[in-house]
Amino acid sequence: MPRAVTLTLMLALAPTAVEAGGGDYGLTPEPIAPGIYALWGAQEAMTPENGAHIANTGFIVGKAGVLVVEAGPTRAYAEQVLAAIAAVTPLPVAAVVITHHHQDHALAIPAYTERGLRVIMHEVAASMLAADAPTLLGFMTELIGANWTEGTTVGAPSETIAESLNIDLGGRSVQVRVLVGGHTPGDLVVVDGTSGTVFAGDLVFNGRAATVPHAHIATWRTHLANLVESPWQRLVPGHGSLVEDREVLAQVSDYLKFLEQHSACAYRWGDSPVEAIQRKPPPPFDALAIIDKEYQRSIFQLFRAYDTGPIPDCS
Repeated sequence: MPRAVTLTLMLALAPTAVEAGGGDYGLTPEPIAPGIYALWGAQEAMTPENGAHIANTGFIVGKAGVLVVEAGPTRAYAEQVLAAIAAVTPLPVAAVVITHHHQDHALAIPAYTERGLRVIMHEVAASMLAADAPTLLGFMTELIGANWTEGTTVGAPSETIAESLNIDLGGRSVQVRVLVGGHTPGDLVVVDGTSGTVFAGDLVFNGRAATVPHAHIATWRTHLANLVESPWQRLVPGHGSLVEDREVLAQVSDYLKFLEQHSACAYRWGDSPVEAIQRKPPPPFDALAIIDKEYQRSIFQLFRAYDTGPIPDCS
């Protein structure tokens, strides 16, 4: 799906922004395993109240340094993450890994690179960020207010990768795993073997409707199936609470299957996106957070993709 069309749809379906007080995200890192901390995002759309802190971020503490997962949406957010880390450990940040290029995960990159920190993205994600970031920043500012995005500028990672790599934090080796072509063409997953913890980015949405503006659903479902079979004790999703039951990943896959089959059948039958939306998601999908907004947006995005690309089997 052309990125310009995707961004236009995002703007068209977005609510009208209202100015609200911003600046303090009130971040409190939660320890979820020895040396592993999470900062949980709101199960909401981006609003002036949450300042676009809707995605989960986190950090891993070794004996020599810290690895941060996700840059976050704004400079203020990144600076408060760094302050939260400093309150937990005096160790320096050794690296920042961005799982993909979407604005709630990646727009705060300059707050890290300007400090000389190592910031890692997949090479395709970095390319998509370079193309989309100005529009995404404008879109986000419209939604949450300029008081939140003040000082946030477009930037790029200091390092891009195409293959998985290991990062030594001192007595703790963390794997950055490449799982591309699922949620986006440039997804990364962070695996801490010491604690059995996975930071899965937006390959996993727990209790929230998944987003599909750059997705290849069949590949995404294959990644989920592989994650189910992988050895881990806990998983930090891109959105939602901590995952310890692999059934959550099956539920994400089931929702994606429904979304693709319904949209593909409706398209083949000659329905419009508006007509396709009239069929509401069945249980248990109807109980997902912000399902109304994301379901509507996903149908429009998938129909647009079918206009120029293959139409999946809808049987």
